[in-house]
Amino acid sequence: MIWPFENDTSAIIKNMAQKSIAFDKKKNLFCISAIVVAVAMIMMSLLTVQNIIHQNQNEVSGLHQGIFFDITQKDKENLSSEEGVQSIGLSCNIKTVEQNSKELSLIYYDDTMFNLIPDFEGKYPEQSNEIAVTDAFFEGENVPAKINTTIQLNLDGTVKKYTIVGIYHDQDASAYPVFVSFAKCQELRGNDLLNGYVWLENADTFTKDEAEELLSQISENTGLKDWTVSSYYDYVNAGLSVSNYAAYIVLAGILFLAAALVIYSIFYISVGQKVAEFGQLRTIGASKKQIYKIVLKQGYILVSPGILIGSIVGTIISYCLQSKGWSVFAFAVSLCGASLFGILLVYISVRKPARIAANVSPIAALKNQVETINYRSHKRHRITPAYLAKISFFRNRKKSVLTILSMGLCGIIFFFAASYQSSFNAESMARYWDIRHGDFKISVDLENDSENLDAVLRKEYFSDLNRNIATMDGVRNVFTYATLPAEFSTSNDVADETLLMGYNEKDMDSLTTAIVSGNITEIGNTVTFNFKNNSGKTITKTFKIGAITSSNDGMGGYIFRMPEKMMHELVGYDCTYAIEVQTEPESIQEAENKIRSLIAGNDEVSLQTLQDFTKEHQEDNQAGFTLAYIISAILWVFAVINQINLTVTNLLSQKQEMGTLKSIGMTNKQLEQSFMIEGLFNTGISLFMTIIIGIPGGYMIGTFLEKAGMSTGFVFPTRAFLLFVTVMLLLEVLMTILLIHSWKKQSVIEIMRN
Repeated sequence: MIWPFENDTSAIIKNMAQKSIAFDKKKNLFCISAIVVAVAMIMMSLLTVQNIIHQNQNEVSGLHQGIFFDITQKDKENLSSEEGVQSIGLSCNIKTVEQNSKELSLIYYDDTMFNLIPDFEGKYPEQSNEIAVTDAFFEGENVPAKINTTIQLNLDGTVKKYTIVGIYHDQDASAYPVFVSFAKCQELRGNDLLNGYVWLENADTFTKDEAEELLSQISENTGLKDWTVSSYYDYVNAGLSVSNYAAYIVLAGILFLAAALVIYSIFYISVGQKVAEFGQLRTIGASKKQIYKIVLKQGYILVSPGILIGSIVGTIISYCLQSKGWSVFAFAVSLCGASLFGILLVYISVRKPARIAANVSPIAALKNQVETINYRSHKRHRITPAYLAKISFFRNRKKSVLTILSMGLCGIIFFFAASYQSSFNAESMARYWDIRHGDFKISVDLENDSENLDAVLRKEYFSDLNRNIATMDGVRNVFTYATLPAEFSTSNDVADETLLMGYNEKDMDSLTTAIVSGNITEIGNTVTFNFKNNSGKTITKTFKIGAITSSNDGMGGYIFRMPEKMMHELVGYDCTYAIEVQTEPESIQEAENKIRSLIAGNDEVSLQTLQDFTKEHQEDNQAGFTLAYIISAILWVFAVINQINLTVTNLLSQKQEMGTLKSIGMTNKQLEQSFMIEGLFNTGISLFMTIIIGIPGGYMIGTFLEKAGMSTGFVFPTRAFLLFVTVMLLLEVLMTILLIHSWKKQSVIEIMRN
């Protein structure tokens, strides 16, 4: 604010700031580079996440809001008459069959569901011998890709002729849906029960709780008790969760600190070099406030191109990562967030150097007493390259400390990322969560609804399979896992569906070590279960809680455990849902081939190996490794900018001093050694800082991973750390050599003239 009695010097301040910017191109390059990197990362992360959310919202815009399971055509009519129901579609995922190395998913859709399929050609299947397929289905088939083509398929155990009456033009070759008629669906399933997908009127105006309340009322009115809310409301009103905000705060904090160190260091060094200039301005009448504004204005001039370039770069990276779901609103919000981040970054970073410049007195500036050295205290020391490096380091303590902090922060984050990757063990994770004892696991899908799972378990498929596998050559042991679908209720009115998990001798160690005290219920309380026996009759039993365990007891996070033998006695059949096969190392491949031949043709079970689970966990965690290394690479860029700036500034500010030393006999080799030792000293301290903080932090990461079943303990990242040390040392050496080399072409007189 300009008071009426003050002169408006804003134009003069702006002009002086612009001239200073034009003169110091090195400072401009380093500052803009730091701003660009920081703003680009913020822009990219904000825009990418919002685009993903927007894409998910677009994809579910036509999605149903509720599902009623196992209903009939008559039930559909009753649901359609309910208030608030817009439409209902019937569908059924019947089963999967293998045909010509393709897994065909047999599906029934009624007219409502078919109308939702885009780019559908032909008609919907009506007769038992009619089907509809996708474009990808025709790959590998010796039939023309057109309507009314006849093809032979084995969909029900017998090869029959089917007429293709419809084609869904979808190029996705990873799935092969085959749509059948209602008559064929009844034939394959043996009943007329389907799943009803419900669209509500004005669904987008509801919250998930409101939709759930409406569907619950519809359920009571129609008597259809088995229903659920779809994932529609998980996306349509989705925003950033608390964990998202926490991740953004951590990422922004790290970037802010790293970039602020760079910009602060650059302006601090620049101010130190212009002490005489600021003193002259004070001598001719410039106030502290005006000096402060000149330095601050320089930062604001640099922030504009930094934000512009950073926003463009961040937008391009975001588009490469997420090309779908873009919106003007998301871009505008991201741009505002990135711009605000850039402005705050520069303002906070430049404020302190601007105050230092404003507080320079004319007398101190004229005497050039800023950061001077009393050489008398050094008169008894022999002048060597190492001693000169020591003098230079302590003369520029603050500049050196800023650079060391920047490189140290980069090293610490890199060490954490490397410790995470080196300590992570995908096989340990597979052993902890998926396949605890064997080399192979044969199982049914526990994600089946309770009715289907109960029906599959009552077939007792694993009884014979267990005996056949146990007698194979090379098989050491076979471990069984049992479960029982049930409904439970407690004395404090908690009720839900669950899976009772069985345990036997192999599970006792993990259960014993996981025993804790509970909060939801206590030892001695009772729980009532409803489950079906081998004849399908519902049995009600009440049990007393004998122990409470933590979630790492090896039972997959399910609530209740029961001895496997007791479970079999209660229901009268073998409740095994999975077996693990442990083999001799030399017999693994042979055993796998035999097991696959045993389960061939059974679509209700699947075979997975330890290698399959290990590969899956490795791929799932690869994104985490990549993100950690990206963050450390960004910080490394900031550290390099700081390192280059300090080295270049030291060389330029000491040219006259070095020229004097050369004039009295100092060689180029000794000069090079002096700057090399100083640079390596800075790098060495930052590496020491990395070790002191990084190793305890890495150990904590390894311990955390071990407790989560993702590691066997902390593993020192030897290769990654040696690579980091080598790169940092080589960078300093090469940078110093190149800069000193440029001096060798100049005479002593030219160097002393600066």
